[in-house]
Amino acid sequence: MTTMLFAFSSRSSVGTLPYTLNTLEDLGVSQQSGNFVATLGTSIGMNGCAGIFPAMLGILLAQATGVEMNIAFYVLLIIVVTVGSIGIAGVPGTATVAATVTLNSLGLGAYMSRIGAIFGIDPIIDMGRTMINVTGSMVSAIIVDRWEGTFDQEQFKR
Repeated sequence: MTTMLFAFSSRSSVGTLPYTLNTLEDLGVSQQSGNFVATLGTSIGMNGCAGIFPAMLGILLAQATGVEMNIAFYVLLIIVVTVGSIGIAGVPGTATVAATVTLNSLGLGAYMSRIGAIFGIDPIIDMGRTMINVTGSMVSAIIVDRWEGTFDQEQFKR
């Protein structure tokens, strides 16, 4: 819980990494799995910043501007946010860049001026996105460690 609160308040997945690793160790995740998965998660696992937020923004803007949202739109959206989430920095403010890339890829770049209010409250939204990123990395580390058979369930139960 402390790790997620720190992620929420710091808005930095990379800055939270030491807390994430300590929490994973306390939860019974092997050091090998924790180090690999959590570190990888802070570089290519930005679910909130590069996945959920740009996708929601793309759908919101497409609906608001009357763009047809057919299966091709959704497939393109999934491809863009998936590729866009690889390598995005785990520091505050990068979701704005990811959203800009997503909207331009969907052909909605001309409508960026219509979402200025969302970027005005972006620091507040970024707190939740960062917590999603860190939580996702921690859950992934637990799943991988269980899969590898090195997860200490007794320690997890304590």
